[in-house]
This record gives sequence, structure tokens and C-alpha cells, in this order.
Amino acid sequence: MRIRRPNLYWHEARNWVAIPLFSMVLLIPCFWQSRIQSADLSSHIYNAWLASQIHQGKAPGLWISFQSTNVLFDLMLEWLLVRVGPDLAQRFAVSISILVFGWGAILFIFRAAGRNWWFAGPCVAMLTYGFIFHIGFFNFYLSMGLCLCYLAISWEKGWRVHALAVPLLIVAWIAHPFPVAWAVSTAAYLAVATQSHPGRRRLLLILGLAALVAARYIFTHRYAYFWSLNQATLITGANQIALFGRKYVLPFAALLSIWLLLLRKLVKDRGMAHIVLTIPFQLWLLNAAAVLLIPDRVMLPQFGHPLGFIAERLSLAAGLLMCALLAATRANRWTRVGLIVVAVSFFGLLYSDERKLNLMEDRLDAAVRALPQGQRVVGILPDQSLYSLC
Repeated sequence: MRIRRPNLYWHEARNWVAIPLFSMVLLIPCFWQSRIQSADLSSHIYNAWLASQIHQGKAPGLWISFQSTNVLFDLMLEWLLVRVGPDLAQRFAVSISILVFGWGAILFIFRAAGRNWWFAGPCVAMLTYGFIFHIGFFNFYLSMGLCLCYLAISWEKGWRVHALAVPLLIVAWIAHPFPVAWAVSTAAYLAVATQSHPGRRRLLLILGLAALVAARYIFTHRYAYFWSLNQATLITGANQIALFGRKYVLPFAALLSIWLLLLRKLVKDRGMAHIVLTIPFQLWLLNAAAVLLIPDRVMLPQFGHPLGFIAERLSLAAGLLMCALLAATRANRWTRVGLIVVAVSFFGLLYSDERKLNLMEDRLDAAVRALPQGQRVVGILPDQSLYSLC
């Protein structure tokens, strides 16, 4: 007879408690201010409102053109808007997106490296509210979360599990195709690497890097593009938390330092030769190479607007893959404390800066309310970078 020890029950109970606790903590920034500050969120809510007006016949002469991708967040937002109003619709839609992304990231890291709450929790929380969130790419963000769930489910599994998880990719495609292409490529590499002898993974890695060089050649010789050597600063993904101005350099540098210390410990414990052959390291290295090599903006002929922020989008994936690599290292007490301090300082700065933005919007609202009804208003605010907005 197999007897389970009481501490095993306590361990499982603690894990179950962690699920709602992490979810509640992750959602706090969605409700701590009068408005959610995210650059493109305002355009999403406007589009959702306009679509609801068209569906209700209140916008004669306008119609909605069919679109198969880059619309999932907007569809969710429109559905919520007509039922709970614009304010709650934004909070609910963003909250759902955060939970999908945050839990997708947690499951992916745990599946790749094993359960390590003290490391994954603070890192995922910061990456969740990083650059991609604040620039407002919510369709990409939602798609990335679904793709991370797909990879977590299918990690080192057979084709049957991959097939059963495909519906997640279909839903993710409706949100945004970029993460789907990334996830399919990652899953393909993972499938081949899993079936390969560890000694042959060096050749597989070289082939993957060669494919990225070939992709760069195609993009730079067939399409209009923009590329900068500054993309090299995005390869770790820690840059995602460098948001509003220079004051974020300190938490960014602290997070990067902790990651580098853990990487050094991992190399010391297991040896660099062994680390290079591990799948998480190879996936991170390929993603980092993609950040560096692939142009940040590409003008594809079938679109009227260039596909932009490619390096920044890939850097989010790089950060998650770095976490999947480092979560295998058991952090000591000081490392845990350091991660918590970095997370608290990051969210403290975030609260302060979002409060400034909300106060500015309050002043604008007051000024507009004082104008006569029907008065035209022209915006002359300068176009500022997200990094220097506050």
C-alpha cells in the first residue's frame, strides 16, 4: 500500500492556493487607477464602440469589412461594451487577456523547467505589464498567451497531443498571426530536438541559425525595412520593464543582473557544454538571434502599413524563454528577496507614472467639459516615445 505523507498534502494544497492568489495579484494594476493606461487601448475601445453602433444601425453608410485575424480582443471588447459599458468592458477584456497571458507564461515555464514560484511569479508579473502591455498590442498579447498554453500542453508530447491542442492556435490566429508562427516554429524545433541525440543538437542549432540568416536576407532584399544594431539590447527580454524614462533603468539593471547571476550559477553547476545542448537554451538563443537579425519593421506588399515592433515583440518571447531556462536553477534566499524587491520597485514606479497620466487626463476632461457644446477640439500633444512619456 502506498502511503502519502501529510507534507505532500500540504504541498499540493499550497499549489492550489497559489492559483487564485497569483491571479488576484496579477490583476491589481487593472483596478488600481481610474483608467487603464495603455497606448492603443483607446483605439480598441473606439473601434468596439463604432462597431456596436454599426451593428445597431446607428452609423448609416458604414459597414464592417471581414477580417480573419487581429480582431479577437476587439470582438471580446465589443461584446462586453454593449453589456456592461465602456469602462467595465475595458477592465474585463484587459483582465481576461492578462490572465490568459500570465497563466500561459507560468505554465510554459513550469513545463520547461519545473515548478519554481519564487522565480517565475515575480518575473512573469513584470513581463505581463511590460512594454507590449503598455504599447497596447492586446491582440498580439492575447495570441501570445494562447500560444504559450499550446506549447505548455504539447511540450515533448506526441502528435496526438499536438493535434488536440491545435484549436488553441486557431483561436490565437484570430487574435494575431505573429505568435502562431512563432509557436509553430518553436514546436517544430522542439519536436525535432526531442527526438535527436543531445550530441546532434549542435547541428540542429546551426541549421536554425542558418534559417534565421536566410530569413533576414529575404526580408532585406525583397521588402522595404528598418533594422538597427540597437536591437541587440533586446535579446534578453529584460528590456520589457524599461518603460517610462530613465528611472526604470534601476529595476531593469537589477532584473538583468539577477538573471545573469542565475545563468552563471546554472553554468557552474551543470557546465556550459551541457547548457548549450539543452532545449530551453537553444530556443532562447534562436529567439535572441531573431531579435538581432530580423528587421524591426517590414513593409509587406499585401498591407498598407508596415509590420512594426518586430524586435520588441520577439523580445517578450526572449524574456519568457530566458525564464524557462533559469527557472531550473533553485534561487537562494537573497535571490528571491532581490526578485521581490525588483518587482515591488517596478510596480511602485508604474503606479506613480500611471497616476500622473490619469491626472493629466482628468485635467483634459475638465477643460473639454468647460467648452460650449459642439465646439471642435484639436489635439496638439507631441508624439512622445513610451520610454520618455513620464
